[in-house]
Amino acid sequence: MEILIKNSLTITDQKSECLVIAVNADKTKSAILKEVDDATNGFIHQLIKSEDISGELGRTAFLYSGSNNLKQKLLFVGCGKLKEFDLTRAKTIIKAVITTLIEKKVKNISWDLLTICSAINHDIVKQLPQIINDITYNFDQFKSKKSPLPNLNKITLLFSDKKQLKSITNYLVQGQIIAEAVNATKTIANMPSNVCNAQYLAEQGKKLGKKHTSLKVSCLGEKELAKLNMNAYLAVGRGSENESIMTVIEYNGAKDKSAQPYVLVGKGLTFDSGGISIKPAAGMDEMKYDMCGAATVYGVMQAVAELALPINVVGVMAGCENMPDGNAYRPGDILTTMSGITVEVINTDAEGRLVLCDVLTYVEKYQPKAVIDIATLTGACIIALGHHYTGVMGNNEQLVAQLVTASNNADDKAWALPIDDNFQDQIKSTCADIVNAAGRDGGTITAACFLSRFTEKYQWAHLDIAGTAWKSGASKGATGRPVAMLVEYLMAQ
Repeated sequence: MEILIKNSLTITDQKSECLVIAVNADKTKSAILKEVDDATNGFIHQLIKSEDISGELGRTAFLYSGSNNLKQKLLFVGCGKLKEFDLTRAKTIIKAVITTLIEKKVKNISWDLLTICSAINHDIVKQLPQIINDITYNFDQFKSKKSPLPNLNKITLLFSDKKQLKSITNYLVQGQIIAEAVNATKTIANMPSNVCNAQYLAEQGKKLGKKHTSLKVSCLGEKELAKLNMNAYLAVGRGSENESIMTVIEYNGAKDKSAQPYVLVGKGLTFDSGGISIKPAAGMDEMKYDMCGAATVYGVMQAVAELALPINVVGVMAGCENMPDGNAYRPGDILTTMSGITVEVINTDAEGRLVLCDVLTYVEKYQPKAVIDIATLTGACIIALGHHYTGVMGNNEQLVAQLVTASNNADDKAWALPIDDNFQDQIKSTCADIVNAAGRDGGTITAACFLSRFTEKYQWAHLDIAGTAWKSGASKGATGRPVAMLVEYLMAQ
């Protein structure tokens, strides 16, 4: 879909099929609303007076003007009271407008969206393509009958400030790149496990590297992982026919190519049966989403390359599959990690932290500026934060605060949870250095405590996306979170 920003405040002479006009609840007419009313000889005023057109937030009215002066279709949308208009309300009217236009099969529009509240225009244009992509996204690769593409193919936003035109266009481009990255993450995450395994993730990484010459991609299979003594990572995949593969994507955008990189580590369990500690059958199909951390890394690295950010970034997709067979690791096993720390396996379904701990040790080689891991790690995070907020923990308060700020700016919400010595005591083992599962109490935090033992040489934050990475039920599918938050964070750096 093409989105343009046009330096104009006259709407009736636009050549679009449909004009979209905001109506406020303050009973005051904007210049554009007055222009449309004049073109229809006062007809719009009568409709507002009769409340057929309303300023109520998100309420739409679609009509044909019936005027010789105005041939276009008209869509009015209520934006509430102007003094209360903010980004949340802007998103409400964007969703209402796009949904209505798709239902009416409109092809192209002119819209006064950027005339409502100039103070938040940069945020609005950044969110617009993301909202549109969220509404129009379809995962139908495996359906015999494909979903029809929406007719809407062109949006022209009217904007009057010539001095701000370049700046606001840049924000629109950022929003489009983020939207495409979110879609890419969704598509990989939605793939079934009989298609998407560690090899598939590696292939997608290589394709991304071929598309963007700024990316260098390398893949480490089980032989390479064994040479590195990544025994915890390897133990998790031992019961699977599919090889464990760690895919590393490097981007050097800084002027100083040796500058410390920001490192992203994504949990890539392409299917998690729970292993010997097998999961209940109900809902196990959704364990194909246990690689959403790796899918997030893919999307973010795509965005980083397209934005050409002037920093160095390394993304790691830790591909693996947790299955039960005669070679699978067992409860009671003791594993020696790459770092030398030993782990007593209490539960083979606490496998993500075993994969991540070796990768977190591996990335020490980059002498990173900061490391952020992204993982669908604990069901406990859903109990704590529901499906609304990503959990954030770490060993550096400033890094955690920066991520929370980025989440608010990107409207991709995250919440900081505590991580201290009281929780660390819960992962002590009687026969090894630590255990891989510490019970229900504070489960999200004790999982982060486990990871923290492998991150003492750099600044680190952990994102638990178990509640935010996908939806269940009738709307089952990946959300693409927290791609927007991480891109926002990296842009801020």
